[in-house]
Amino acid sequence: MQARLYFLVLIILTFLVSSVSLAGESANVGEAKASVGTSLYHIKLAEHYEKESKEMNAKAEEQRKMLEEYEEHSEYYGRAGQEFHSHHEALLREYTKAAKQNEDMAAAHRKMAK
Repeated sequence: MQARLYFLVLIILTFLVSSVSLAGESANVGEAKASVGTSLYHIKLAEHYEKESKEMNAKAEEQRKMLEEYEEHSEYYGRAGQEFHSHHEALLREYTKAAKQNEDMAAAHRKMAK
């Protein structure tokens, strides 16, 4: 009687231990899949920020050209020229700042992807 009980308990413990080890293995597989998904997500974000940075640099370059034109021919602008100049300087500053922030975010996400 005790031998049967002993073997029954042994079989139950064997099944419990094997199911726990299988659950642990599936959790590791899940973590691996999640890390791959997360890595791809960060790569996509980095690409997005790089694209935004290029757009901001293009806009900043456009503002820079407008300012150069103004400085070469400021006499054409009259009284509104000073407002034009300060407005486009502010835009240049903001676009440059946004481009730098996007570059930093892209670099951070590239680092997270690794």
